[in-house]
Amino acid sequence: MANTFTVDVKGLKELQSKFKSLDSELQNALSEAVSAGAAVVERDAKIRVHVLTGNLQRSIKEIKKIESSGKVESQVGTDVVYGAPVEYRYPYLRPALDENEAQIERAIETKLKMILGRYK
Repeated sequence: MANTFTVDVKGLKELQSKFKSLDSELQNALSEAVSAGAAVVERDAKIRVHVLTGNLQRSIKEIKKIESSGKVESQVGTDVVYGAPVEYRYPYLRPALDENEAQIERAIETKLKMILGRYK
């Protein structure tokens, strides 16, 4: 006859609740970190943009989308109708992204370390 044993786990519901809470906190941390990276692009694009009235420059901002799959995506752009033609003639968004990759990565990394450092 085989020996059997029983394991009684207490507090499983509480543990699951804590993991669910942690998942939400990590999603928020990721969102904040991605926004820090987008801020680098936004700042540089506002410096680079061809300015006549300043309207296009003021309209450059982060547009954030968070998907339920745990993916966070931030876009920097403008809702001004002439933003795309200006970008075509005098690029300001693409260079702000391409020429700041290291700064964007550092901003994201710094923000994540700061937020996740609270959990040590």
